[in-house]
Amino acid sequence: MARRLQDTYGGQVPDTVEELVTLQGVGRKTANVIVSIVYGKPAMAVDTHVFRVAERIGLTTRSKNPLQTERALVAHIPPELLGRAHHWLILHGRYVCTARSPKCDACHRAVVLPPPAGTESGGFFSKPTGLVFISLG
Repeated sequence: MARRLQDTYGGQVPDTVEELVTLQGVGRKTANVIVSIVYGKPAMAVDTHVFRVAERIGLTTRSKNPLQTERALVAHIPPELLGRAHHWLILHGRYVCTARSPKCDACHRAVVLPPPAGTESGGFFSKPTGLVFISLG
């Protein structure tokens, strides 16, 4: 990979998912993390937590693979919030919406809401309690 980075990209790590996934050992999730964290560009990396949580709380429906989940989330989450939403979903999946014993009674971090009255679309809304409410309207 180092030789390819040097020869093809002049020693610089590419800043697009499309270029990154051409490198040996770099999959779509890793490419999205690099684009989001290193370059600050809107990208949604989908790991096991994001995949599971997105389906359970209704952000996706019947996604069969991480790419379908990624596309659905990117379509509904404002670009400027994608990086933070990725981390919110991971943490929610690790500590609340766990695979084997989800703590549904404690699920206050991500609540799907209809769009606010008088608006055509939804978005992310923060409450003073720090809870994150997601609207997909």
